[in-house]
Amino acid sequence: MGNKEARRILIQLYGPECFIDKLHLRKYDKPVHYTSKGQRERMKQLTYHHIREKSKGGKATVENGALLSEENHIWFHRQSKEKQKQMNNTFQQYKKCKVEFADIPEPEFEIKFAEIEVEDKIKIKPINRAKIKEETRKAYQEYLKGLEEI
Repeated sequence: MGNKEARRILIQLYGPECFIDKLHLRKYDKPVHYTSKGQRERMKQLTYHHIREKSKGGKATVENGALLSEENHIWFHRQSKEKQKQMNNTFQQYKKCKVEFADIPEPEFEIKFAEIEVEDKIKIKPINRAKIKEETRKAYQEYLKGLEEI
């Protein structure tokens, strides 16, 4: 897996936000001013951060990665090794408590389509879309209630 693919999966799991900003690990003394809209977009772009450094054998995986904006990634690498280690531990703790995988049963409701009969002519039986929508909504709500009881 490469950085790009790992970054894409991290965004799906944790949302498109920099971990440093999300966890309030950086205090901004003064507002950041950008020279252009393009520069701001580049500096806010999310990058893949190796928690265990690539030079020390760290692979580009979801487990070894964190999402950092370009400007926070640059700031991160300007910090002391001890502070970097603390932040990396915080990233790992955040990822452990954020994602839960559970076996959720598939919903048990069906999707109804118009029935077609073939005789001399094709006849399409009319369907009541509002009724089907309401039935589907009720079935889904019952399904969610069942999950809450588990």
